[in-house]
Amino acid sequence: MSAAVEDFRVEASPKDGTLLGSRYRIAGVLGRGGTAEVYLALDETTGAPVVVKWLYPHAARDPQHRERFVAGARATMAVAHPAVARVFAVEETESDPPYVIMEALVGEPLSAYLDAHGAMPEPLALAIGREVAKGVAAAHAAGIIHRDLKPGNLFLVALPGEVPHVKIIDFGFAKDTRDPEAGPSSTNLVLGTAQYMAPEQVLADPVDARTDVYGFGTVLFRLVTGHLPFDLDVSVDLFSHQIFSPTPPPSWLVDGLDADLEQVILRCMRKHPDNRYPSMDAVLADLERIASGGEIAPLPLERDPDVYKPRNHSGRVAAETLAAHFGADAPPPPTSRMDPESLGERHDP
Repeated sequence: MSAAVEDFRVEASPKDGTLLGSRYRIAGVLGRGGTAEVYLALDETTGAPVVVKWLYPHAARDPQHRERFVAGARATMAVAHPAVARVFAVEETESDPPYVIMEALVGEPLSAYLDAHGAMPEPLALAIGREVAKGVAAAHAAGIIHRDLKPGNLFLVALPGEVPHVKIIDFGFAKDTRDPEAGPSSTNLVLGTAQYMAPEQVLADPVDARTDVYGFGTVLFRLVTGHLPFDLDVSVDLFSHQIFSPTPPPSWLVDGLDADLEQVILRCMRKHPDNRYPSMDAVLADLERIASGGEIAPLPLERDPDVYKPRNHSGRVAAETLAAHFGADAPPPPTSRMDPESLGERHDP
């Protein structure tokens, strides 16, 4: 069953009736955000509803907003998977704000479900987690690192008579590894949502697929417990916990939680990337084993103890400052002058 125009509630707009791209006719406003307005439109070629996300003029004049908006949409277009919301077109000119034509979805953000219901039943959380993992794995295969996995960027689709499923809807902070110059740079720039950040994001270090593994583990933690592992507002304390504190076991909050599912979450959220699952495919394989009643194999630490070591100078200074505030030991120094996880500089004797 597919969505229809009648499934959406819209408000009248001066743009109603406007034809975009000789194909998409605007039917009304779905919502307004801080940087963009969202419209419902009818695809006159297919008869299906679509969503038009249109950047406000003031946001389009900000190069960072404009770049992130367009780059995120193009990153989404690079991923063809049922668990990723489709983007059909990205239109921009030098004189007009850009807009994106997207798949219209019936349901609500996963964050809204969690706010209303708290934790998900474990079988549903496992099913949703497997879908998200498949979508993220497909993004990684396409060269896209999401960098902002969180319930607000996951949409719970709930059509009448169908089992709920999920789609990833926002790649606004994505890193396109196919084109290092595309999208927002990660150099000395903290990108993501603080409560879901891996240590390397907090310290503005380079990211890779294992950064999304950490974010996915945080999402799964919230699905099964209804809480965040470090449930704090953005603060020095939050960032200190992200760097130094082991993830609390979800079973502290949920009686009877499947022990293997708990291990998946804790393995995703290890501090050092080398200690996490090496890929989202590996995470998915263990989730599939759990769903089929199997057992998962141990995943020993590659780096013991599980401590994150900053890879850039500013990150090391930040980590030392956080350690002093938090009363923790500062990250250890590089093990050698040529350690690839050191400051990235060669110091000759």
